[in-house]
Amino acid sequence: MDNHNDDQAQRRAAVESVRGSLAAEGLETSTAYDDDAERYVSGSLTADELVARAEQRYRQQAEPGAE
Repeated sequence: MDNHNDDQAQRRAAVESVRGSLAAEGLETSTAYDDDAERYVSGSLTADELVARAEQRYRQQAEPGAE
């Protein structure tokens, strides 16, 4: 495997680990997270960007009056 494929495989494993941890807690990922996670796996987002986007969505949901 070349370096890009190795990196992509490691990112895929990290995403699947997160999904597994959430499932063990009885939680599911959102469509928005799933989309971002795929962008992370492909290399379009960094890990920091993936986390920042998830945190932003959480903050928006936690605001009073947010739907």
